[in-house]
Amino acid sequence: TASSSLTSAIFQSSEWKTLTSNSEEASGLYPLQRAFVEACTERLCKPLQYMFPENIALDDDGVPVNTGLSLLPSKYDVQRFDENIRQELSLADPKEGGGEFTAVTMIAECVVDMVSQFCDRARNALSGSGDDGYLKDEFTLTESLQHDRKVAAIMYTLQTYLRSGPEKTFIAPYRPSASPQHEEAAEMCLTALQPALDEIDDMVTEVILDPLCRAVNRRLADVMATMHLGVYMDNSAEGFGEDHAAFVQNKMSPMYETIAGNILSKFPPPYASIIASKISAFSIYAFVSNAALVRPLGESARLHITQDLADLELSLEQLVAKGGSSTHLSEISNGKPYAELRGVRQMLFWNGLDVKSKSSQEIAKALLRESWVRDLRPSTIIHYMFSVAPTLLSSPHHTKRVKAEEYAEKLVTLDGSVDHGEEDAWMVTMSCCDAYQQRATSAGAARDGDERIAQILLSLGPELLRRRRH
Repeated sequence: TASSSLTSAIFQSSEWKTLTSNSEEASGLYPLQRAFVEACTERLCKPLQYMFPENIALDDDGVPVNTGLSLLPSKYDVQRFDENIRQELSLADPKEGGGEFTAVTMIAECVVDMVSQFCDRARNALSGSGDDGYLKDEFTLTESLQHDRKVAAIMYTLQTYLRSGPEKTFIAPYRPSASPQHEEAAEMCLTALQPALDEIDDMVTEVILDPLCRAVNRRLADVMATMHLGVYMDNSAEGFGEDHAAFVQNKMSPMYETIAGNILSKFPPPYASIIASKISAFSIYAFVSNAALVRPLGESARLHITQDLADLELSLEQLVAKGGSSTHLSEISNGKPYAELRGVRQMLFWNGLDVKSKSSQEIAKALLRESWVRDLRPSTIIHYMFSVAPTLLSSPHHTKRVKAEEYAEKLVTLDGSVDHGEEDAWMVTMSCCDAYQQRATSAGAARDGDERIAQILLSLGPELLRRRRH
């Protein structure tokens, strides 16, 4: 008890507060810590001046001009950072650097600062081509993407050094007799380095992987748009036979194989996995949004779409596997795209409209009780209902006077975002229903399809959107 009281008195004393104060005017340890941090940061950042220099040459008049893409550091240049990082971290090891383990976090923060500056230089060294300058025919890489891919590989290498550094510094030299203190220091160091790892991931994803995925998704969307050229018309129609029943097999699957061979194989596994995941999520949402706008949908067309959904699932599962990740298609984006892919199959063969004596309110309530409804976007369900509606009830894209594929692009952006278009889709649907009610009251109007659809949609939409928000 006496010892505890003495310790408490020490920590509460003015001398201890002065010693540990972080004030710039303090006369304690802070000036010493600040000098150490500045020196450590300077040593770590010194090699940065040689990273990613501009590709400068002299013209005929002796004037320096930028001749193209920035020069990239060699693997030996990047390896130097690994050596420097471990050398600085070893200063916190009492046996190696004569320091103490409590300095691990302070040194790691210096490394994080260096990595931030490294990311800035790497960002400035990119080609800047963006979505439009990354791909040639058959998903082959342009010179700009080849350059940016090498930058991504450099960042991945640096990230690998950061992950392995704590273990190589504090544990590996002492195996098999590493102490618990060394293991704790390595764990503490890795935790302190996490902001640097996250910054590398964020930078590469934002300026390299996202533009690449948008470029790929744009080409996939163009092919998906061809389903509106009569692919799902009944087989009885002239010119549409068995080939159209395998739309995904014939058109989409070869593209995914090419993407895996020409793009995923060129990137480090973690980045290849990100690319595959983003492309897969977009593919599911875009295919479903386009298919929901197909009208009319007979029994044969529903079977064709169901088969294509199964083929799409298989192709994307293979794409994700080739990305080098242990993640399955069902786990991408918290499982939401996969759940919608499965839910659409059940929606296609929902028979709630078969009983003609049911009112629109009864049908809407019955539909909302279906288990698969929660897995689908409101726009998917609403647009599908148009497939059995009277001709007088115009499709949403007709009301907006755009092509079906252009309307689908508003629902699913090239980066795979889907939430922003749901409210707009519902507003367009209400306009369609209002126009239908005015047309239906005119004398001599043709009667076809299920005349309850407009009222069903008006009852269904608000509840679907409410559930989506919550």
